[in-house]
Amino acid sequence: MPIKAIENARFVTPNGIVEGAMTFDGDVISSIGNGSAAIATDAEGDLIIPGLIDIHTDNLEKHLMPRPGAQWDAAGAAVAHDGQMATAGVTTVFDSLSLSGRKNGLDRGEALTVMMGGMDNAEDAGALRIDHLLHLRCEVTNPDIEDLVTPYLGTQRLKMLSVMDHTPGGNRQSGTLEAWKQKQVKRGRSIEEVEASLQESMSWRDLDGADGRRRMIAEFGRDHKIPVASHDDATKDHIETAVGLGCHIAEFPVSYEAAEAAKRNNMVTVMGSPNFVRGRSHGDNASARKVAEAGQLDALCSDYVPLSMIRAAFMLAEPPFSWPLEKAIATVTAEPAKMAMLDDRGTLEPGKRADFVRVSYKPRHWPVIKEVWSKGRRAA
Repeated sequence: MPIKAIENARFVTPNGIVEGAMTFDGDVISSIGNGSAAIATDAEGDLIIPGLIDIHTDNLEKHLMPRPGAQWDAAGAAVAHDGQMATAGVTTVFDSLSLSGRKNGLDRGEALTVMMGGMDNAEDAGALRIDHLLHLRCEVTNPDIEDLVTPYLGTQRLKMLSVMDHTPGGNRQSGTLEAWKQKQVKRGRSIEEVEASLQESMSWRDLDGADGRRRMIAEFGRDHKIPVASHDDATKDHIETAVGLGCHIAEFPVSYEAAEAAKRNNMVTVMGSPNFVRGRSHGDNASARKVAEAGQLDALCSDYVPLSMIRAAFMLAEPPFSWPLEKAIATVTAEPAKMAMLDDRGTLEPGKRADFVRVSYKPRHWPVIKEVWSKGRRAA
């Protein structure tokens, strides 16, 4: 593959903005600042940022079941998901699959094999534009969790685990059972629907073995050198438990107490970028903006809106936050790469993967994504 170049651009590097050109040889960056190549793209003064790294999104699941009870072809779902992520500027996505009962008629345990089979088929056909890794979200009350996770341990795709407990009435999100019910009604569900949902949710859970499964997943992470995140922590005790298990990532702390405790215990905190863009959590939990204002935010992930990542990152560079642009962009590039132990990407530096995004940006407007490159190839 001939050497290529992006010219007349402003490159967001770890040390600030560098103007000029960037060359890349195959899938690796060769130089930044100077250089030329026979095949060159004029960026017309636009910004070039590293390709985004999304460590938590449920987007694949949405494409497999676009309507309740209407399951789609798995390979087709993978291709549609891949395209949406690529056009949002994401070049590495952790397909984050919940191992937690059923949702909208989808049995998530059964769907895991289906979705991964579809992803493999799409990849084998050369239909994917970006890099897909696997984040298994492990519901610790699921008695089948060991059987679901074990086949993926040691595979090239599995690069992150997380432990979570969404038991209705548990104190991680809703507090009491009555508070959980009220929250469901507030979201537009009838009392009858809430009671039916509660009955279904509790039918498969084993609460007594939850602590043991939490330890087991943490051990899987240690044994296979896979980062383990602790999800939806609400109290400092939750954080201390996570630290004791060896979890270094606080994923979506739901309270400011938990976010503060995570910082104090040297955990890295990732929040949802839809939360940040909206200014509040859809579940009435901690605001990502307030976590950032307190100096406790390390990274952002798309959660349920792929395009929100790039908007949230640029918002951090605007008042009232006014972070240096390289620090703001790092929340969706370099910091997720560190969390996931991916040392070959996440920054624009010689020797790193040629994953980058061309962006036209005006403060307080949505960034305009003009080009996306993954491993030195145009992806969008």
